[in-house]
Amino acid sequence: MKEFEELKPFLLRKRELRHLSSIIYYDMQTRAPIDGLEDEADIWGGIDTQYNEIIKSPEYIKAVKDFAFAPGKDLQLQRLADLLLREVEDNERLTLKQLEEWNKAISESNSAWRQAKKTNDFQSWLPHFEKLVELKKGLLRIKKKDCHETLYDVALDEYEPGETQKQLDAVFGPLKKTLLELLPQVMKRQENADIPAVLPHSIDSQRHLTPKLLELIHYDLSRGAIAESAHPFSDALGINDARITTEYDLEDYHGNLSTVLHEGGHCIQFQNWPKSHYDLFLENYATAALCETHSRFYENLLGKSRELAPRLLSLCRETFGEEFLTMTEEQFYRGENVVKPSLIRCDADELTYSLHIIIRYELERDLLNGDLEPKDLPKKWNEKYKEYLGVDVPSDSLGCMQDTHWSEALFGYFPSYALGNLYGAQIMKAMEKDLDIKGLLAKGDLLPIRKWFAENDFAYDYLKPEDWIIKVTGEKLNPQYFIDYLKDKFLA
Repeated sequence: MKEFEELKPFLLRKRELRHLSSIIYYDMQTRAPIDGLEDEADIWGGIDTQYNEIIKSPEYIKAVKDFAFAPGKDLQLQRLADLLLREVEDNERLTLKQLEEWNKAISESNSAWRQAKKTNDFQSWLPHFEKLVELKKGLLRIKKKDCHETLYDVALDEYEPGETQKQLDAVFGPLKKTLLELLPQVMKRQENADIPAVLPHSIDSQRHLTPKLLELIHYDLSRGAIAESAHPFSDALGINDARITTEYDLEDYHGNLSTVLHEGGHCIQFQNWPKSHYDLFLENYATAALCETHSRFYENLLGKSRELAPRLLSLCRETFGEEFLTMTEEQFYRGENVVKPSLIRCDADELTYSLHIIIRYELERDLLNGDLEPKDLPKKWNEKYKEYLGVDVPSDSLGCMQDTHWSEALFGYFPSYALGNLYGAQIMKAMEKDLDIKGLLAKGDLLPIRKWFAENDFAYDYLKPEDWIIKVTGEKLNPQYFIDYLKDKFLA
């Protein structure tokens, strides 16, 4: 249609700038030297300025509105129009100066956080964090609409359109209660389990395991890349460029194994979007929870399953040797599924993981709604970890500074991980109607699973979450699937 063709040059330029921004961000988080970070951050900020100049230009705004209100669009074009119009209307309320100030504050905060985390110096990061929280609250006030009861509602809307604090409280409240009831029961069951000790494995040997894991899940390295960063992440830079990062712990190989499957799961989605997503500029419009659904699915529902354990054990034997040569499949499975309250979210087991997320949800909700001051974050963090998980937090680096999210003002993102757990368990039930998942995992054949996702899920992930989950599973979100999954796995 004419209006879409007139809009395409703007969308192509936005895509190019996002690609450049992502490349620089990937370099900053992986290989850039410390003394070069400031220069790269300036360039990164300059690209964002160019991006903002486009989305604030009268020509772009007119092109979006002409497209949005033109008749005769199919479902995909209508969804694109709705998403672009929403972005325009939100950004029309902000000045270019405000956007530039915001991007600069994020860059400075993230750089300061990286150094502060290394030295366990929350106070050196605090001024940046305080500025970020205040700026974020100001932007949320500008974007706040009649449908938003709280500022946190506005933040949630940026990642899960239509999601509200009230809805999450209704889901997370009962989920927290159930998890806190299950935790002591499961730990009691595991007291006498035959769980092997974890021996140190060299970083170099762990690096050799990474590509084997990626090959297992059919991540295409010819269209991707793997590097190391302080906090693992993945990104879809383009139709043939979906990159991941991981980190290695000399004392525990589990972290890298889970991380590679998690970030690889993200990229399985990115690499298997239909070409129409790119033709219609719908790539990267899956919500955060939809993306976390697939990463958590590969990390846990597949990666920690009893059926895949023999294949993973075989890969560890090939790579590490040592204790894996005498370890049984049952021991390996038990070792991958130890339920134990811990400090680090990324290393948490399936049962306690959602408690880590609920803690972060409650804290960022209170930060944005004005019920918690940034300076009091470490104290409240430590209190909640003690109350919910029984864990004493020895340092802020292992506590409230362990994640990069708040240093980049990603307030409202954390709930997506727990929602991804809920969506994933529900999708597993739907997938089981078409595939013998246990049989495929036992053979180490994950290709049919990837193909099922591409045809039945990824092709529709541009939809609103409530429409997407119905399209994929035939029903709206039902948290009971996840609760039943945990009970069957750990208590049956």
